[in-house]
Amino acid sequence: MQQLSVAAAKGKMAGVERRIKVGLEIHGYLNMAVTGAKLFCNCAIEPDAEPNTTICPVCTGQPGSKPMLPNKEAIDKIIAIAAMLDCRINERLMFQRKHYDWPDMPTGYQRTMSGSYSVPVGQEGSFLGIGIEEVHLEEDPARWDPETGLVDYNRSGYPLVEIVTKPDFTSAEEVRVWLRRLVTTLSYIKAINPDMGVKADVNVSVAPDFLRVEIKNINSFRSIVRAIEYETARQQREVKEGKNVARETRAWRDAECISVFMRQKETAVDYMFIPDPDLPVVKVTKAAIAAIAKKLPEKPAAKIEKYVKHWKIDHVDAEVLSSEILLAGLFEKVAAVVNPILAARWLRMELLRVLNYNKKELGEVKIDEKRVIQLLKLVESRRITDETAKGILEKLIEKPFDIVEYVRKNSLFAVAEANVLEKYCEEAIAENPQAVADFKSGKEKALNFLVGNVMAKTKGKADPNVVRNLISDNIR
Repeated sequence: MQQLSVAAAKGKMAGVERRIKVGLEIHGYLNMAVTGAKLFCNCAIEPDAEPNTTICPVCTGQPGSKPMLPNKEAIDKIIAIAAMLDCRINERLMFQRKHYDWPDMPTGYQRTMSGSYSVPVGQEGSFLGIGIEEVHLEEDPARWDPETGLVDYNRSGYPLVEIVTKPDFTSAEEVRVWLRRLVTTLSYIKAINPDMGVKADVNVSVAPDFLRVEIKNINSFRSIVRAIEYETARQQREVKEGKNVARETRAWRDAECISVFMRQKETAVDYMFIPDPDLPVVKVTKAAIAAIAKKLPEKPAAKIEKYVKHWKIDHVDAEVLSSEILLAGLFEKVAAVVNPILAARWLRMELLRVLNYNKKELGEVKIDEKRVIQLLKLVESRRITDETAKGILEKLIEKPFDIVEYVRKNSLFAVAEANVLEKYCEEAIAENPQAVADFKSGKEKALNFLVGNVMAKTKGKADPNVVRNLISDNIR
């Protein structure tokens, strides 16, 4: 599988006049694992609940209702996200009212840390070569179906992170790679609820004027890439025909893979931002920021670099191993004792194969580094064959056990003595003269048959490569 890094994608643009600029406004639902509550009330976050059953006067905007102080878990999560993206974190955070008149917002405004007078949580960050304009916290509107007019307020008040990038992307492919790695990085700190998805507003502009067109509410990585490709082609066609590209907001129709006009592009003035009088400024101390930052894990990008440079792991293997924090942690513990390249191959290929077959996640099984090290030390010393090890690994995810004792008890140690293997090879050659003749005539498959014969004699406990060489040498 060919992998394209963000750096490689940008490198392709070196020395070439830039023809496209893309910026993202990425929205994700915070993973409120501790409180399980909304941003300004104690209503539960239950995405699968029956419509309008997890609501209260606050999240439905009833007259006279006042918001609670913002959920501290949400504040801590948003600071952690900003820190993972190398942002400067502000110590004085302020919610504003973003006014608009839609059925999904009964108050007539959204509480957000963005806007004309905003103080976002994080600013001036960078992630994999893409500038981060800001990271801020806001409440989600209700779910409104314009076809039926029905509104479900369960979602109203869910805490959302918004990550706004600078228009540093130069292609849809670059966006795809970057987004995948962003989600991987945020999964390390369990910041975003993985079951509720990520959506984005995409800003696309093309040369020569680079007038920004926004495409709203795109709900999958695949659709984000398609929207960028479509909108780039549309704007470039407009320029080629001598038309002016209008600065506007468009909607994405996923089924048709097209963007359509929604409205003229709003400015901050259109939303009439004002500081929310019901919510005090949130003060965050340097000590609190430092305490949150201290708990953050090493970033996946740093792990990839370490695996490739220091442990000489293949780059694709390094990306897979770093894609999930439990897998990365297991690999690092095993690679400290076993050959890192061997460890990488077995964890990336065989462990993931077994987990996928059993429809399990690593966190759902009781496998630990002690058992994996036991297994791979036997493989490394050639005391068991790869096939034997694969069979043991399939049993190991069911429950932990002493692998050395299991191999001894079941007589699974590899047949490696030269005189024993020579004997079995001679028997196979003598018993199968036709296969020998076929091999001598150039039929390589005949050699596989003879190797299989010896493997059967040893009950699969011989190294097939050693057997292959012995048979080949004896025949020739």
